[in-house]
Amino acid sequence: MAVAGASCALVVLAGCATGSLATSDTRGAPSAGSAAPTSPVAGPTVIVTVPDLPLPTSAAPPAAAGDPSPAASVESPVPPSSEVATAAPVATSEAAAPATAAPAAAEPTMAAATAPAPAAPPGEGLNVSLANCDGCTVLATHRGVTGDLSAALVGTGSDRAILLSVGADGSVAGVIGVPYGAAFSAPSGGVLACAQGRCVVQGRQNDGRAILSAFELTDTGAWRDVSGDDAFPSATEQAAVIELDGELAIAVQDQGNGAAVWMLYTWGGDRYAVVGCAADGPAPTSVGAVSPGVCLS
Repeated sequence: MAVAGASCALVVLAGCATGSLATSDTRGAPSAGSAAPTSPVAGPTVIVTVPDLPLPTSAAPPAAAGDPSPAASVESPVPPSSEVATAAPVATSEAAAPATAAPAAAEPTMAAATAPAPAAPPGEGLNVSLANCDGCTVLATHRGVTGDLSAALVGTGSDRAILLSVGADGSVAGVIGVPYGAAFSAPSGGVLACAQGRCVVQGRQNDGRAILSAFELTDTGAWRDVSGDDAFPSATEQAAVIELDGELAIAVQDQGNGAAVWMLYTWGGDRYAVVGCAADGPAPTSVGAVSPGVCLS
């Protein structure tokens, strides 16, 4: 199982942890081929200071095109650790509306209370502004993944991505590199697919094929890679994340000498496993739409 830890984040933070405090907007320009960013959601903007991590000193040759192995994992080996919680400077939360000054009056009056900004309901995105990460872009967010901890998928501007767990005050509780894929784009609506404490990230390999990976957010804010040995590569550019009874299912395509088929993975309590396959066409949206007999292997 490919494991991503703090050292994995070293790979993707090239050009990210520069030490400057330049702030990039939550909905900045996405990387090439990315979906257009969406309008900010309701609620205050949370300022998140990305952890300042040292950069790698050497890199291995990149994997050849068509190699389904994780693109980032060949650049910097990661330690055998399944969970990573990275301490970071505690940032502050910036309200959408500034405080209202006390009205001028002959008699002493109390300052008008600041009207709280409307908060987005749990399960939606949140507004995040990044500090200490020049060239980074927030690709997707998800509020309240585990307790008060939210998720932010960040593109580093170098076709790499990191996944942050963010507290309500903007403090970073954990960070993990996403080693599966050579490019990442903003999902539709800018909301990361998350359910039951797990989030699924979609990337694109060097040859254009899709690849999905899954990460679990623990109570401490550490991310745990639950992607399996080589994540979930698709034989084509198509892949899908499907909600099934409150859980996230993963659909990718397999292909032999003929037409491609969909493979549907569901969460089994400790890992994802194939429950069946379906003929090429729209991605399957239920377990009843797939059958093990359709699978190619």
